Amino acid sequence: MNARIEALEKRLATQQHRDLFLQMKHTLKAIDDLAEHHRVYQAMQALSGVRIIGQEESVFYDTLAKAKEEVVRTLELTVEDLEHKGDKHYSKHFKDGVE
Repeated sequence: MNARIEALEKRLATQQHRDLFLQMKHTLKAIDDLAEHHRVYQAMQALSGVRIIGQEESVFYDTLAKAKEEVVRTLELTVEDLEHKGDKHYSKHFKDGVE
């Protein structure tokens, strides 16, 4: 995913839309912070004797990974729409526009 993020940064920098890239980075950081907060909370729960259910933990982290993937994918679609702005033969991903 890091290579995709770097490619997006380069594509957005040439289009003067670096703010979109920064917003995506902040969103991904917030998801990572949530995962870290959850990890610390679960560690405290385990130390206090609460049984941790591994399958639920797996689902939680899988969901966070899918959310991060969807954030990156949405930005990729947004960049495609920005790159084809003004092309009447291009089918937009977002009908309401990207500006």
